[in-house]
Amino acid sequence: MISRRGLLATGAAAGALAACGRADDPPPGLFAGALADWAREIAADDPERATSAGLGPDIAGEGVHARLTDRSALAMERRRAAALRRLVQLRAIDRATLSAADAVTFDILKEVFEANAACAEFSFGRIAIGGLRPYTLNALDSAFSTLPGFFDSTQPLRRLADADDYLARLRQVADALDAEAARARADAESGIIPPDFVIDRALSLVDSILAAPPEASPYASALQRGLAALSLTQSADQARAQRAVAAAAALVRDAIYPAYRRTHQALREMRPRAVHDAGVWRLDGGDAFYRAALRTETTTAMTPDAIHEMGLERVRRLSAELDIALRQLGMTEGPIGARLAQLTADPRHRYTEDDAGRAQLLADVRARIDRAMTAAPRWFTALPRAQLEVRAVPAYLQASRPGAYYDAPALDGSRPGIYYVNLRAMGEMTKIDLPTQDYHEAAPGHHFQIALAQQQTQLPLIRRLLGFNAYTEGWALYAEQLIEESGFYDQDRIGRIGYLRWQMWRAARLVVDTGLHHKRWTREEAIAYLASVTGDAPGVIVTEVERYCVWPGQASGYEIGRAEIARMRDVARNRLGVAFDLRAFHDVILNNGETPLVVLDQLVNAWIDARE
Repeated sequence: MISRRGLLATGAAAGALAACGRADDPPPGLFAGALADWAREIAADDPERATSAGLGPDIAGEGVHARLTDRSALAMERRRAAALRRLVQLRAIDRATLSAADAVTFDILKEVFEANAACAEFSFGRIAIGGLRPYTLNALDSAFSTLPGFFDSTQPLRRLADADDYLARLRQVADALDAEAARARADAESGIIPPDFVIDRALSLVDSILAAPPEASPYASALQRGLAALSLTQSADQARAQRAVAAAAALVRDAIYPAYRRTHQALREMRPRAVHDAGVWRLDGGDAFYRAALRTETTTAMTPDAIHEMGLERVRRLSAELDIALRQLGMTEGPIGARLAQLTADPRHRYTEDDAGRAQLLADVRARIDRAMTAAPRWFTALPRAQLEVRAVPAYLQASRPGAYYDAPALDGSRPGIYYVNLRAMGEMTKIDLPTQDYHEAAPGHHFQIALAQQQTQLPLIRRLLGFNAYTEGWALYAEQLIEESGFYDQDRIGRIGYLRWQMWRAARLVVDTGLHHKRWTREEAIAYLASVTGDAPGVIVTEVERYCVWPGQASGYEIGRAEIARMRDVARNRLGVAFDLRAFHDVILNNGETPLVVLDQLVNAWIDARE
């Protein structure tokens, strides 16, 4: 394992730095001050994000771990104003006066700030430094959905005194829920109401949370488990811990659950006015909203029509590959989706719906990740220092979460990277698809990309706080391709079909995302299309389509990002010939931190120029 603090200044990445300047030199003067100010402003404005990143009060402000992020309408207006102000401030800096390394940071921030300023033009939904969402209340990213998981896995509980911060934040949960309910009502008055099926899923999630007794809720039980893990021995400490747990349960009973019921009421009030139309095109300014979302999520200027055609073409190519792979199994009759559905339904490719099946699934996941980690030195010169854990999605979040997802480690090393696998329905976690999902979400996918980006301590902090959907998801999809190219499926024809289906999914997302939000597809049309080309489990397809409806543009980032990284690799191979080094290429992609695709292309070309 190679572990470096300078990272980019040595080894295979030296070529990139020759073109970009010394990455470990601090940005001088005015620019350095602006970068530090923006980082502190972003961290202080979102204390939940700061806690997740492992930032302390020196960056995010006093009491950072005792504050929830402000979700009020006033806070949204402040964020819109800040987005416009930051762009003006950046434009006042003369890029020509900056070093080459600082110019890269400038170019990255220009992409972020311009996209964020475009998002600030819309007065509804939610705006953040990472983009915008149209619907304040939904089961994917509203406070009633995200806060249980935040307290369960992110809120620090490393010592008894941390219980005070935990309770301080817990006292703010009701305000957070009420603030979002108030914004949703205000949006509804302007005609911004989620589709009926989005409201129904949100109502179901609220009901499931309210079904647990207060002391068994995630808010109280997470505190109890965290304090129990401290193994307190002093009777006074034990009594203090018991009081904290009792206080948490009382807060859930007397404040938090009543706020959940008020959220439920707000959703019920909107439900009679909800329509079934799935895309944002139906909203006032919806077409412009979608274009702004696409720019943020893809970091390109591609039009919806171009993205749609790109998806259709790749679906055609992958369909041909899948036809060959399925014929090799003797499956020759019927459309691709129908044959894949038949394969998915085969019990030989499923885990049993019991504790033994779940345990076997998790054991298989960990074995595959171990294999990928063993092979990783063939692909990278530096490996993540952060540990990687595999966990099951908590039961109370299963209904609203995708099949799997990755939570980044804390910058301070206090929390590992976590790969969550959803065990809500074992029929959705087949042996066909699970291997590729593991490589995408964990190794060499999200964990490598995100953990290595965090290790770039020579970069300005703001660079390590920013994320880019097309880069992040594009890398993870490229990592799937890397695994297949490396022979991991040579003895696993079923697993390779799963790989091709996952690639098909991301291609089809281009078609469906633009279909829903630009071409006015219905929810049912999107579901039918995905079923026809992926043959996946119905529950998986429905969950995915409804996610695309509340998160416009995000689904398009995967394939666009993969295609760009693969294109850059082809360019490098063609120009460098025998001098091409795959590990050095991956260093350029990963060790410059997260970047918009247009800036990544500049970095790769500079690296090629330095090696020619």
